[in-house]
Amino acid sequence: MFSAIGTSGVLVSSGLLAWQVYQTQVGQQQIVELKEKLTIQQRQQKMLLEEMNKTQFVTIPKELKDNLNYSNEPLNMNSFETKEDLKSILPRHLRKPWRLLHLANTGGYEQHIKAVQDLSKLSLSDGEYQQLAQSCECRTAVG
Repeated sequence: MFSAIGTSGVLVSSGLLAWQVYQTQVGQQQIVELKEKLTIQQRQQKMLLEEMNKTQFVTIPKELKDNLNYSNEPLNMNSFETKEDLKSILPRHLRKPWRLLHLANTGGYEQHIKAVQDLSKLSLSDGEYQQLAQSCECRTAVG
């Protein structure tokens, strides 16, 4: 009686052992397959990045090239025209805040203090304040 129980126990345990070995082999095969897929994907991504990082040139029509070569002469603009062009970039109501911000960023200590005080007294919209805030230096932001 004990020998029948002992042999059946050995059969069951050997069956469990065989099942465990089979499962580990299948798991290892799956891991190997996943690693192969990952390396293939990494190679594809690397090739794609290399292709995207290559310098790409656009062909320029011959007429445009001729016009560009013809217009390489230096522009002769007097200082008044240059100032007028620069003034047209900034709207009139924002010239003072930008001038004050420049003074606060680059001026001496007393100029900095005065410019920051003047900036704090201005009434601007939220967007204008955000533009100024993005352009100011740390010491100007702290005030």
